[in-house]
Amino acid sequence: MSKFSAAQRGLAAAFAALSIATLAACSSTGSTQRTARAAPPLTNCKAWVGTDRDAEIPGYLLPQASGGSVCVPFLQTANKPPVNYTGSDYYVDEFTDAKLKTRWAACKADAACFKRIDAQMQRWLPPNKERATRSTGVLDPSGKIDPDGLVDLKQIRRPAFFARAPWNEAIAADEARTYTVEFTAPRDAFERIDLNMRDLIKLRGWYIEGAGVDDGKGGKVRALVVMAPGGGGQLTAIQHPDEKSYRIDPATGKTVPIRFPNATTETMGQRWWRDQLHALNQAGFDVLAYDRRGEGLSGGFSDTNTLEQGEDVFRVLAQLESGDGMRMLTPGGHVLEGPAARGRLLAGMKADTIPILLGGYSRGSMSTAWAMTKNFSASCSFDMPAPTCTPAKGLRNIKGAILLSSFASGAGYVGVSPDLSDRNQFLGGMAADHHIVFYPNSAPLAGMDKWPAAFFGKGLWDRAETVEGTIAAYDRIGGLKEIVVARGPHSIETWPAQDLRYLQERMVAFAKGAVTGAKSVPGARPWNDLKQLVATTPDSWEPSSAPRTSPPKSPNQ
Repeated sequence: MSKFSAAQRGLAAAFAALSIATLAACSSTGSTQRTARAAPPLTNCKAWVGTDRDAEIPGYLLPQASGGSVCVPFLQTANKPPVNYTGSDYYVDEFTDAKLKTRWAACKADAACFKRIDAQMQRWLPPNKERATRSTGVLDPSGKIDPDGLVDLKQIRRPAFFARAPWNEAIAADEARTYTVEFTAPRDAFERIDLNMRDLIKLRGWYIEGAGVDDGKGGKVRALVVMAPGGGGQLTAIQHPDEKSYRIDPATGKTVPIRFPNATTETMGQRWWRDQLHALNQAGFDVLAYDRRGEGLSGGFSDTNTLEQGEDVFRVLAQLESGDGMRMLTPGGHVLEGPAARGRLLAGMKADTIPILLGGYSRGSMSTAWAMTKNFSASCSFDMPAPTCTPAKGLRNIKGAILLSSFASGAGYVGVSPDLSDRNQFLGGMAADHHIVFYPNSAPLAGMDKWPAAFFGKGLWDRAETVEGTIAAYDRIGGLKEIVVARGPHSIETWPAQDLRYLQERMVAFAKGAVTGAKSVPGARPWNDLKQLVATTPDSWEPSSAPRTSPPKSPNQ
């Protein structure tokens, strides 16, 4: 990718001054005065955590059911309001699209800052050099397709594929209810503006029909959950059941990430992801899951613009209703497209009628947050040179969001860690100079008071968004809501089995409550402040982070 000249850097301040009014108008902050939580209790201990921090971080000394006390650590928020701050809502007002771009403009005018942040951006610009984005089919040629070509839908792996040993996945039971689906979408702003790509791309995945959700009154409610995967997620990629995401360096006791694909696994985390889809379908939901643009089964070059991926949700819903631009492979093996596909799914309802939940994991939580923002607040083109906003889409049948390892509270809630310290300039630069909205600005947080319901699943040392940020998001939700936390990192698939089961149980209970109009969901662990929320975690740990006096054994030993 091209570097910026000194002349271009010199124009940065002028650009910021000329565009600040327009950007501010499009920020959709909607900041409202609200009762703030009291400051959280001060931390009183420190403990070492393994993947993916490998650092000592503060925490709370908490009693354990097994006896005694232990330090339970969590990642704290790096950005704090200045002592003399007089604004109404720091984490909304100071992290808008306009202010992030202004910070980047100042960074570009500083040669050292520009060199440091631009190097970060080059690693994340498409094709994403941080991960292999096309690994489906590397181990088993069945299922390998050309995502940008004309694809035979029968070549795409289906749930029954994962019935084979050694995988033996529960999703295989959903074969008879699963449609392989393909949708049409335009290129994103980076592809159109930076790369001059103007053709259309395809988004591909599965639609699993459900039997209806028990409404508690002897009836069934047909409802749809649209689930967006995390970064690098590939719906049909192979993961061996014994695979681990890291090894332990015996000399240092620190974790070392394992690179994928390898001899047994195409992409890590996909077993867990498919299990979530299966659990929701078992509860009666129709479930739609497709690979994001630029990854796995889906076409496109760019995989990082979560704002565009949020808009894809509405494109997909419209095509499910009309049939325009979509194809499907039925469970019986018939390919339907266009008019023949119209009305076959969505339980025979319209896209603005069937109850819908939007869900996402990690990067998928960003696109989900943008979709919710577009529906309930406004749709703003923050990835364009001169952003504009249009009114909220206003689909009243969207009943809430499921955010797993969420990024939804925006750029203000990054954690205290050297590798996160430059996030604000980085995000402003991606949007201003490369037309990519990656990590959200504060617009989603600002509009969460309009969301009907939300569920959050979070590791205590999640690098994406601190627990404090998750609480800030939770506090803005007026309807059904819940936070589930675990003693683990951002990558949920590394959590202990009991925590994974509990998270899934609570997610399904929330989803059923949200579409049936429940005011509360029994069984949530009670808490009133950050310390009490941390204390809701059981005495179970991500293995490399368990309290220890000597280096742990490698999970691969």
